[in-house]
Amino acid sequence: MMGHLPPAAVVILAVVWPALVAITGTHRLRDVAGTHLVRVRAVIQAGCLFGLGCWIVGVLTPLPVHERALLALTATLTAVTAIGSLAGSRTPAAPTRLLIAGQEAEVADVLAEIEAIRQPIVPVAICSLGGPKHPFSGLPVSDGLSSVAETAQQSGANAVMVLPGACVSSRELQRLGWALAASNTHLFLGTGLLDVNPARTAVAKMGGLRLLHVRTVPERGPMRAFKGATERAVAGLALLALWPALLVVAIAIRCDSPGPALFRQERVGRDGRTFTMLKFRTMRTEAEVVKATLSDQNEGAGVLFKMRNDPRITRIGAVLRKYSLDELPQLVNVVRGEMALVGPRPALPDEVARYDHDPRRRLAVKPGLTGLWQVSGRSDLSWDESVRLDLAYVDNWSLALDLQIVMRTFGAVLGHRGAY
Repeated sequence: MMGHLPPAAVVILAVVWPALVAITGTHRLRDVAGTHLVRVRAVIQAGCLFGLGCWIVGVLTPLPVHERALLALTATLTAVTAIGSLAGSRTPAAPTRLLIAGQEAEVADVLAEIEAIRQPIVPVAICSLGGPKHPFSGLPVSDGLSSVAETAQQSGANAVMVLPGACVSSRELQRLGWALAASNTHLFLGTGLLDVNPARTAVAKMGGLRLLHVRTVPERGPMRAFKGATERAVAGLALLALWPALLVVAIAIRCDSPGPALFRQERVGRDGRTFTMLKFRTMRTEAEVVKATLSDQNEGAGVLFKMRNDPRITRIGAVLRKYSLDELPQLVNVVRGEMALVGPRPALPDEVARYDHDPRRRLAVKPGLTGLWQVSGRSDLSWDESVRLDLAYVDNWSLALDLQIVMRTFGAVLGHRGAY
């Protein structure tokens, strides 16, 4: 491609593109974990500016370069820089050293979240706002928002997170931004939102105030109808393609242990409607009776019953569970419209009866044959983790998320994690 550009254009390109990338702020957050999407957005902005500039120059002056070559060059520069930015975010030069300012309960939640994620973030200091000072895992604790800038400098923090609270005014935040700018320390404001996809948010303006608008995900509408129709069609085609294999599995189950090949169980679907879910039988026929005698060996939490070495599972059942083949008859439930290919875990009626407020949100959509719970650990997950993943799916649903989960399902099935 460079062979089609005159030497002068190559020199100008070598200067203009890095300048545009710098102007849009692509590298401004390179040392801050969790900002890769912001950097990619900045790269795309740089690409749009570069393409627009090339078009304007081409209109005003005769360029010895074809328009398609310029378009290809713009796309290539944008893609390569964006990929480089993403690759760099996976191996940051140094972890983000974070000072957290907020009230005790909110600070504790953030520390727990940081401990649970894999991003290179290291809390180095705490600033207590509107409450007594308590030690946090040996971290130094200062008092009041006015001490944040000084504490950040003393602790070597390169980023400050201020959590929402009535004790922090907009003017105080503005002054804090001024103080942190002198040391090039990044300022982040906690929103109080939990598991919200950034694609659902946008900064809005109301007078001098800046608001964060959170877009709701429609529970009905054209995209939901498209999802339902597509999944039912895919499930139907899958049944046609797999019926010889399903027949073989059914015969193997009947030969392995007495009882039917299919296991039928009442589950709760969308809006609390019950339906009969189908699975290949993986346990002895008296499994539900034996379950009462195993309650003291329950390894599950919340309302779930789980055992890693469940004596009720048959020999063929262990193999089916290992590869999630016992779930395949649920394709029939998908065709009937009772389930989706992707969705929350289908719940038992006695589980739903013990739900408190939050888990009931799972019933806003159809349960799925696979879901975030399936690709994130299945039976290895705690009850709270399972609920949180299902709620995150319901609140952030999109066709792209469904496709991502389907692709991750193959790896989860082959990896056998949580399959018991």
